[in-house]
Amino acid sequence: MTPAVQLLPLTSSLEEIPRVADAVEAFCGPLEPGPRDLHALQLALEEAVTNVISHGYGGRPGHAFTLELRREGRRVTAVLTDDAPAYDPLARAEVDIHAPLAERGIGGLGVHLVKKLMDSAAYERRDGRNVLTLARALAPPAP
Repeated sequence: MTPAVQLLPLTSSLEEIPRVADAVEAFCGPLEPGPRDLHALQLALEEAVTNVISHGYGGRPGHAFTLELRREGRRVTAVLTDDAPAYDPLARAEVDIHAPLAERGIGGLGVHLVKKLMDSAAYERRDGRNVLTLARALAPPAP
């Protein structure tokens, strides 16, 4: 079976977030994902794309980056590629979600969420670009 692939060009604007959610829903449609799987993919990608725009590009408009979606069987893989300064979000120390709020450091909850929602997450710096690969296997469709 040949994987289905869709490339979504994005710009450094938070107005792209609804377009990402719509693209994920349309791309996953043939797999008839349950609401839990669809929401997990949308939320994880919303967080990752928001981080690229807000932190990688500092909220400055005019930058282009891509989101590639792949379907192979019931596994959906998303590859986010940007040319922002090198940053491995997966290298952050784990967030202690049980610590009192006053004792927690700032940030990291979004990355924590992405890791929990996805089956796998990997980062690499390739050819001067950040490449974040996230994957999730979808549950079988409801009978």
